[in-house]
Amino acid sequence: MTDHRTAPRITTTTGTGITTVRCAGELDLGSAARLRDALLEPVRAGARGVVADLTGTTFCDSTVFTVLAEVFRDAAAHDVAFAIAAGETAVARPLQLLGLDRSLPLHSALDAAHAAVAAVRVPARP
Repeated sequence: MTDHRTAPRITTTTGTGITTVRCAGELDLGSAARLRDALLEPVRAGARGVVADLTGTTFCDSTVFTVLAEVFRDAAAHDVAFAIAAGETAVARPLQLLGLDRSLPLHSALDAAHAAVAAVRVPARP
């Protein structure tokens, strides 16, 4: 049997204190730890905000949803704004079906996710 999965590409960029973690391809159990590390590193380093750009994600399994929930909780604990940009089919629709769109900061486009993070007033750090 041939495996036709698309290996995920995870890249990170930072501008105006907001880190964007872009994930393209298929995200699953095999890539969840890489995604978690890429998202949590700027949160724990004190970034102003973090955006998970999943608009290029073609498949997403439940382990990735767990990662997104974990990062959301960790970002809140560190007073770091967090948002998710997700395309309709692979990510947003399953999140909606699971009801996670009501608790996670989900946006349909990258610019909307960036705007949401930029608008958050983060408390001053001592």
